[in-house]
Amino acid sequence: MSTFKSLNVESDNESEDEIDDTKEIQIEEALKLYQAALKFHSEGPKSYEQAAEAYKTLFESEIFKYAESLSEYRRHELYGDTLEYDSILQDDFETGPVQLVGATESAPNTLPQILHLSYKNYAQFMLEVIQYHLRQHNATVQEQGPPATTQPVAPDVPLRYFAEALDKDDTDLDLWSRTASVAALVGSSRITRFCLEAVLDGDDEGLETILRLPGLEEGFSGHQLRELVEALQDDLSQMQAPLSFLKRKKLPAALTKRLNPYPFTPLPSEVAKACSSQPLIGRSPARFSLNPPNREWAKVGEAILHQYMTEQSGFIDLGPGPGIGLNLPPGDYGEDGASNESTPKDNTEERVNDSHTSALQPEGLAIPAEIPADQAPQTTIEDIAMQEAGADEVKRPDNETTLAPGPVIVPSRKRSTDSAGLPETAEGGRVRSKRIRARESIVEGTGAADAAGSELAKQMEDQLSNFTMADQYLFEIMNDLLGKLDVKGLGSSKELKDALTGAQPDSPTIPGDGQTKAARDLFTALQACSPKTATVLLSGETVDLGGMSRDAGLSAFLGYAKSGISQACTKPFLGGEGLSKFSRKVNSQWLSVKEVAFVWLEYLLLPGSSPALKLSQHNNQSSYMQYRWPDDLKRQVVQVIVNLDDFIFQRLLDRVSQLDSQILNAQSVGKIYKVKDDQLFFVEMIQTLFELHLDIYSLIRHPNSGVDTTTQTIQRDRLERWAALARDALQLRSSVVGDADLDELTLRHIWASAFHISVCEDVPQEHIIYCIEDLKTIFISLGEPTIEIQNNAVMPELSIAAADRELARISMKDFFMRVFNHDEKDPVAVIESLEPILEPLEHTQLDVEPNINGDDQDPSDSPPTLDSEPADPALDPRKLAQPSPFQEMKKFLDTASVSLRLSMWQRLREAYEAIEYPPKVVSCYLRSIETLVAEFSNAAYEDAQEPDRHFMLISRLRIIDEVLIKILQLVKAEPNAFDCLDYEHLQSSMNALVGLLRIMSAMNVYEDMLRVGQLPAPTYEGCPSGTALGITSKLHDMQLRAWILQYLLLKEGIAQNSSAFPNPSDDKFEYLRHVHYATGIRGFCHTAGKTFLRLVKDELIHLNDVTDGNIRDTEFAQVLYDLYGLKTFTNMLDCMEFGSTNEVLDKRTASQLLPFIMSQAQKINIKDLPKTELKITIDKVHGALGRPKANDDMALNRKVLTSYFKSPVNPVALYRSLEGVGTLSTKYISPKRATAASKGWYFLMGNIALNKFRSQKRVVPGPTEDINFAAAFFIQDLEYSTDRWETWYRLAQANDTQLEEAVSWTAEKLNNNSLEILQFQRCAIHCYTMAVACAVRDADTSPQTVAKVSDMYTDFGNRIYSSSRQPFSMQAFSLKETEQKYFSGQTVYQGAPFVSLRPYTAWKFASVLFRRAIAGKPDKWWNYYMLGKCLWKMHHADEVARGNCKPPGYQEVVDAFVRAIEILPEKKDNRREPILEPHYKLVSIVHKLVQHKEIEPEVGSEILQNTPYAKNLSTCGDLDRWEGYILDVLKSLRAADKSGWHHRMTARSAHVIYDDSSEEIYVAMAAKQELSQQIFTKTMAVQVWKPENERPGRHFVYTSRYTRFFVKLLVQTGDRTNLEALAKRVRKKPHEFFEHSKLWQELCLAYLKLLRRVGKIPEGHEDAVFKSLNHDEFTARSAMLEQWCQQATTQNLILDVLRDVIELKRLNNGLMKSLLIDDLIGDAYAMMYAQIGLTLDPAPQSTKPTQQLQQQPVLPSQPHPASTQLHQHQHPPNVMSLTSMMNTQMDGPADAHQRDHYPQMPFPTEHQRAPHTDPTSRPRNKGVGRRELQRKAEAAVTKPAAPAIPIRSPPSDIHPQVMIPAQPLAERMPGDSMSAPPGTGTGPGPGQLQVPAPSAAAAALAVGGASVESSAPASMHDSADDESELSELEDVQDEVIVRPMFPNLMANKTAESSVVGSSAATPEPVLEEKREDGADGAVRNE
Repeated sequence: MSTFKSLNVESDNESEDEIDDTKEIQIEEALKLYQAALKFHSEGPKSYEQAAEAYKTLFESEIFKYAESLSEYRRHELYGDTLEYDSILQDDFETGPVQLVGATESAPNTLPQILHLSYKNYAQFMLEVIQYHLRQHNATVQEQGPPATTQPVAPDVPLRYFAEALDKDDTDLDLWSRTASVAALVGSSRITRFCLEAVLDGDDEGLETILRLPGLEEGFSGHQLRELVEALQDDLSQMQAPLSFLKRKKLPAALTKRLNPYPFTPLPSEVAKACSSQPLIGRSPARFSLNPPNREWAKVGEAILHQYMTEQSGFIDLGPGPGIGLNLPPGDYGEDGASNESTPKDNTEERVNDSHTSALQPEGLAIPAEIPADQAPQTTIEDIAMQEAGADEVKRPDNETTLAPGPVIVPSRKRSTDSAGLPETAEGGRVRSKRIRARESIVEGTGAADAAGSELAKQMEDQLSNFTMADQYLFEIMNDLLGKLDVKGLGSSKELKDALTGAQPDSPTIPGDGQTKAARDLFTALQACSPKTATVLLSGETVDLGGMSRDAGLSAFLGYAKSGISQACTKPFLGGEGLSKFSRKVNSQWLSVKEVAFVWLEYLLLPGSSPALKLSQHNNQSSYMQYRWPDDLKRQVVQVIVNLDDFIFQRLLDRVSQLDSQILNAQSVGKIYKVKDDQLFFVEMIQTLFELHLDIYSLIRHPNSGVDTTTQTIQRDRLERWAALARDALQLRSSVVGDADLDELTLRHIWASAFHISVCEDVPQEHIIYCIEDLKTIFISLGEPTIEIQNNAVMPELSIAAADRELARISMKDFFMRVFNHDEKDPVAVIESLEPILEPLEHTQLDVEPNINGDDQDPSDSPPTLDSEPADPALDPRKLAQPSPFQEMKKFLDTASVSLRLSMWQRLREAYEAIEYPPKVVSCYLRSIETLVAEFSNAAYEDAQEPDRHFMLISRLRIIDEVLIKILQLVKAEPNAFDCLDYEHLQSSMNALVGLLRIMSAMNVYEDMLRVGQLPAPTYEGCPSGTALGITSKLHDMQLRAWILQYLLLKEGIAQNSSAFPNPSDDKFEYLRHVHYATGIRGFCHTAGKTFLRLVKDELIHLNDVTDGNIRDTEFAQVLYDLYGLKTFTNMLDCMEFGSTNEVLDKRTASQLLPFIMSQAQKINIKDLPKTELKITIDKVHGALGRPKANDDMALNRKVLTSYFKSPVNPVALYRSLEGVGTLSTKYISPKRATAASKGWYFLMGNIALNKFRSQKRVVPGPTEDINFAAAFFIQDLEYSTDRWETWYRLAQANDTQLEEAVSWTAEKLNNNSLEILQFQRCAIHCYTMAVACAVRDADTSPQTVAKVSDMYTDFGNRIYSSSRQPFSMQAFSLKETEQKYFSGQTVYQGAPFVSLRPYTAWKFASVLFRRAIAGKPDKWWNYYMLGKCLWKMHHADEVARGNCKPPGYQEVVDAFVRAIEILPEKKDNRREPILEPHYKLVSIVHKLVQHKEIEPEVGSEILQNTPYAKNLSTCGDLDRWEGYILDVLKSLRAADKSGWHHRMTARSAHVIYDDSSEEIYVAMAAKQELSQQIFTKTMAVQVWKPENERPGRHFVYTSRYTRFFVKLLVQTGDRTNLEALAKRVRKKPHEFFEHSKLWQELCLAYLKLLRRVGKIPEGHEDAVFKSLNHDEFTARSAMLEQWCQQATTQNLILDVLRDVIELKRLNNGLMKSLLIDDLIGDAYAMMYAQIGLTLDPAPQSTKPTQQLQQQPVLPSQPHPASTQLHQHQHPPNVMSLTSMMNTQMDGPADAHQRDHYPQMPFPTEHQRAPHTDPTSRPRNKGVGRRELQRKAEAAVTKPAAPAIPIRSPPSDIHPQVMIPAQPLAERMPGDSMSAPPGTGTGPGPGQLQVPAPSAAAAALAVGGASVESSAPASMHDSADDESELSELEDVQDEVIVRPMFPNLMANKTAESSVVGSSAATPEPVLEEKREDGADGAVRNE
């Protein structure tokens, strides 16, 4: 996903792989180039120059370098059989035909389309150029002569581009037609015919369709194909399809000419005529020019060889007798003068040298050139592009500078719009070229360019400053550390960088500094981007250091590998010397390619052909003897002499024959043939060729050379031929040369002949030794000459020493064959043979020499060996001291090649591996690295050519990398891997690694320059796109492995030489730290499989004694972040992004990281830790640890802890804990079995979870998962060890927190006596007890620990004191019955195991804890505050509670509070609430002391002066004024409590007012007023909040206490309204009051007492009235009483009391036993029955409407006038009313539920009465039952509800009646609108439909009445229950609407407030309120 990146900011850690160079972007760029070229192309000849340049740029784009962009033939050439053609384009592109686009259509959007159109249009462009050229010269192709001779572009070039286009899309028929025309122009009838047939190609059906309805193109192609076939006389093809279907129609000539795509080309059918009309003998020979890319002999030879191979393969037809010319690139070599002046002038003009043709035309391929040299040159496309640049364009202007040195770049002829000075578009005229403009502005631009260059260089240096400083620090640290071990350091990073980036990369450096040269070679190799080096470095095959080393070693020993002698030669390399002379000779003659190759060999092998060195006296030497050939040149020479062997051999044989004939002719006439020296030079050439063939055969004859037997046989035959020819030539030479001495050439021949014998088969070894001995004798006799043949690997030196080496090689052949034998099974023998040679003991001589011969035969019987006596000792005085075979072996190895020495080390390593001795294996590996690195300092490497050095360097680095991997694997697996490294071996190995690291530093410099753009991005031609990234990754891996091994060796050096390292930990840390930083900022510290990061991690875990621990921790945190992504930094600014990928953290690593992570966590405040990234890391590590393994010991410890937590609190354990005594019997757990617990990890996790929960500001109850987690972690920690005091302490805090959470938000668990509350208390006390005991024993005396212990004492004291007070009330210290134990004496009995803790003892123990806390933290006010409370409780305790203990004095109590006030924290701002607890407590205690007469008021006033809230008040000295004084002080405290959280001052003020005069009513009113200001609102909401410093759960105690006090005040003042509201509040909020059941009972009793007092209802009145009353009479009169009670105008105090009591019963709902409530109900109903019911006598039945009885009100004080009439309309006594039928229960709201569904029905008439009674009723014969009495009472106070629509239809004989109220609407209550007046005697009976009043509210009630079956009837003040005391707004609203106590009692209209109450039976209060408002409004309107 792409991200935004600022253009002016370059990231330091941005790597090359972040550059977006995907195929899509490259295709898009190529598409833009294609469109630009097409635009110029379409503009015609005026833009041909721009079009050519545009096409050139297009073909240089990246898409043409893709493997899929090549043709199928080219891909097969490059990749062979490994490429699957079917799927090469399927990954990225869809297959199918390409839709060609025109100029007006959309552009191509896929790679095949772009390729197809690019090739097609460019070929079309070149053909248009040819056509334009012909038009300009008014000529035709025929007039211009042979094809491709005068045209600016050869016609075969467009043909090749057409072929490429067809390769991408073969469905373009038009392109096939055009290709046929171009092929006809070239003259290829085969290609022409193929293209024409392709136009007509297809299946049979399609072919028939085309032939039947041919188009113009198809018809044209068909007829042209037929004519072509006829011209070719192919009669068979004419009889086959498609020609057999064609009708013989002749197209008109005009149409035929019109259909020809290119008018200047012949018709396709005429190609045969052209070929036949021009016989081969008539074609003129043409000259073809070879164009080598460089002026080097190797490149010229490569071009010649390529031309020869091309001609032999038949790829091109050059015609008869072609001549080969040579066109060398410009150059300046001393003797050459001007560069190639004799080159024909038209060679360049006739050569198509566009860079894009390199993909189509092989390098060095000859281009036809015109023979006449005097013809005027023709203008070409390149000339058009170069006209303005001039001839000096190839030279770089002086003012152009480069940013960094690099390989010489040949000036390109590409001219973009920028370089040409043209605008982006092609509009406008031509402007001057850049060269001309630069020439004009060179004077004034030089200074600006220099300034810009310096500024740019400074910016780059600034960007690289971090990398430069990192390298500088690293090199300095390494130099210092290595210097202590006498190992050479890395030197200076700046000097190394300057050496790499200097202006002269080949400048001489420090003598012997081979590593610097190798580093420079690596730097240039990375820039060269050679595919060869990339292939070597990225090869997927592992280097087989075993079998490969054996073969290489044996090959090196036998002489098959290249010797290092030639590399030690001091002769110069051959460059381009003599090339101009060679070019002039070739161009001045008409030579074929074979002849040119022969001339090329002559210039290299003939004496005198190459320019002699100025200091050389052998001016007639050949370059073979005078120069060192580069490897490329040697390779080309070998290829030429092998491929042209027959021609060369025949040429030289002819010369030998010619010379022999001349000699014979002269001798035949008796003359002496005199020959000049230069006439015999060819003899040396023959000898040289013989030596070269001997070199070739010697290298390929080895069985493991990879050359097949046939090739070896052919080469052996060649060698035999050349040996014979050389022998004949030398004999012929000796016959004409009079000198009989053995000259150099003769010695060469003798030496080569001897070595020829050595490579022949079936030649005895003794004969070979005799031959070499003869060579020695000859050389000794000639004065020991030395002949260097540096270009021959088999015989690089001819000398006695070389002969001795050869003899030693032959003598030691058996030894090496045995050593390198694959079948060797005795590793001990190999060790005994090789180790004395490879690692000899110093200053010792071996008594037993190694058995070099490999057998036990008698030396006298063996051929001469190294210890054989010479034939003539006098000839060699040095032989008098014959060296031993061991010395010869050492001498041989000293001069042996690197391959041989490396192979011997690997063979020794294999032997040690066989005996499984890793230390020696590591030693052999290190020796191999030393051998490889030492090679870079050899002259053989330093003198090699740069490409050879690159290949050698990369291949050696590849081997070193494999060796490094092996060493690191061994060191990791074997702890004693370096046991065999002595100090000298260690130093040599470290020196080798220093050289390797210095070489690898070149990679860092190269990458740094890439980052800032000083070097271009690397591109490897012909390699996959990720090659550069792969090479970079490979070198990074290698560099990191070298750093790792160097560190391991440094550790070993520190161990062996510890005196040189006084602070080894610091030295190791600095090494790791600087390497990590230097590699990290470059983004490859994580490479090599993160091996280095793991090493640093493992080392830093153990490096705990580093001087600067903070830096060590930061480095460790960075390593963990790089490895696992763990952010363990204490400061996240220290975190650096090194671009590493994270891996999964395993359990083992997580266990290792625990101490470090815990140390990091200790640096951060535990409360802030959950907010940091470290907490996330801790969670990741904890997840990686997994679950601990369960074991029996841990399970046992867990059971012990669980039992201890549940056990009762023993006071003795509390006392003994203060002395440090207390422990648990647990099993010992080994640290290995509980790694995390042993390191305190679980304590850290629990502490984090605990503090996370405690640091949250909680305003509502929430989840307690964190506390549960914390407790679980602490218990896990205690399972391991129970002696950790802080774990006990934190576990106690966790239980305290859980207890606080359980009692802070609700009193439910307190009221239910929850065991959870008890368990939390006990567990906390137990944990505190163990924490105190362990802390007294084990805690240290550090300030941090002292502070923690002080906090522990404080918390323990708080717990003890809190558990002793309400709401816990010493329950935690009491014993349950199940906890009593059995004891046996005389009898078995059950008793308490110990005496429980008494309150006084608990307070005393808590005071001791607080005193200890004060000792640790003397400035903490809470300790003094709690100490004072404990002392006050002790002082205030009675003698029973105190026992024999002496209580503390009041002064001690006062002093504690005074001290707490003194050390209170100062108030920093107004927003912070003051701490008032000590102030209030002091005021409260002083007031109590004054009340108890313990102190005088004056003393109390003086004590209160310690609080600032009493200082502004006048002191009080009189007891009478004391109450006012205390109230003023409390008022001052309340004023300070602006937020109103503190409630105790208000309650204390009320008690101060009330306590002394509690019987006075005005005092009660004042106390009530005091409490109503803050605690109790108008709606009786209790507002008691928990202040910040109040104990959890304590405010519930205060709430209940204040409620009891307020109930007492309400009863005393007779406030029934507020008491009823308070009762509802208390009943609805059971969880807000402590001991709610007890409080409710007290409230109910007080309420009932108040009701009896208000109604003046005596107790037991029920029995007095109903005990002897007849049941029938009661039934009749109770019905009339019920109707009377339900009348709206009825007002009676007793009725109101009855209603309130029944409402209280419903509100009680069984919470309290309802006996007292039922008594009051019965007494009230009895009193009302006696006063009212007896006055309502039953009347006889009458049909007169009862509505008339309602016209006169009935007063309750006198009998009703029409009472007789009313009784007449009542039911008979034996018929129960509907109301009595519904009342089936006596108490509870269930009666109301059933009753609410039935309306109060009027009494039916006599003819409607049912003759039967209700079967569910139980008739009574005597008296009135209490149950029935309760039902009557409830029915009397219950308003009838609206009737429901009956389910069944009424009987047919009964008609529904409509009741019309006789009472005026204004006089009716709103609740009565649903029912008929109770006084009527008629109304709808059962089954009749009752129609309510037409009111919306009434209708709503009528419908909703049936939906309230399951809900209790609403009370008189339901609205008071619906409000929330947490909302002040609702409180205000409730305060505005004041509801009366008796809503059914009609208030006087003249009263102050006219409020209508709601009915108790109303189903929905909201709707009832609306009805009330409506009724009230009606009343007011009346």
